[in-house]
Order: sequence, then C-alpha cells, then structure tokens
Amino acid sequence: MKNRGFTLPELLGIITLLALLALLIIPAVSKNVSKGKRDLYEVQLRNFEKAAKDWMAIHTLELPDKEINTVITLGCLKVEGLLEESIENPLTNSQFPNDMVVKIRTESNQLIYETDANSGTDSEVLLPTGTCKFHDKKIEK
Repeated sequence: MKNRGFTLPELLGIITLLALLALLIIPAVSKNVSKGKRDLYEVQLRNFEKAAKDWMAIHTLELPDKEINTVITLGCLKVEGLLEESIENPLTNSQFPNDMVVKIRTESNQLIYETDANSGTDSEVLLPTGTCKFHDKKIEK
C-alpha cells in the first residue's frame, strides 16, 4: 500500500519552519513599510515648500522690498493650482489640513521655506475663495 500524505511530525516540522520564517520576515517588511511612509511624508513636506516657492515666484511684484516673515496655507496653494486638492498624509491616512502653513522668512538675504507640520486643525477647513494676496506678516485670501 502507498503512503499518500505526510506524517504528523512532518506536518509539525513544516508548520514550525513557516512560523520561524514569519517571525523573521514580518518585522523586516513592517519596518520597510514604516520607513517608506516616513520618506513619502518628508517628500510631501518638501513639495509644499516647492509650491510656496512657485507661489512667491508668480507673485514677485506683490512682495515688499524689506524682509519677509509670513506664512501661506496649503488651501491658498491649492486654490492657485500649485497643489492637488486632496493630499493624504501617509502617517495618519487622513488629508493634510487646508489651514496647514508653510513659513516663509528672509534670512541673510535669502528666502527660507519651512513647512510647519504641527499647524492646521483636525477639522475640515474649506478652501479659500479667490486668490491669495501677500500682506505684511501673513498671506490673506
């Protein structure tokens, strides 16, 4: 008579090997996924700063000759068409708030752009209407 299956010890050995492989592979995959999300988050923050640079380039004639110390919201950048209307934060799986700001300041005759990741509210803020204009100390709708 032919033997058609595995014995119980063979099955237990296979299950043990698969469990050990899972113990080794799952943490490595999880770490890579977390790193990928963090890297994407950093890229998105840099994209917000690039959009603010583009906005400043478009509105160069509105800028004062003196030092600049202002902010622009993601909502303004979206209205101007410099950012997509819906941008998901990979760390929280929720949308970046429209009232999140990019700080713009002059330092040593150079413009510095910095996304304030802690700004903005958790509640949904509507996009501003019209265009965003430069005003001393802040950019208004």
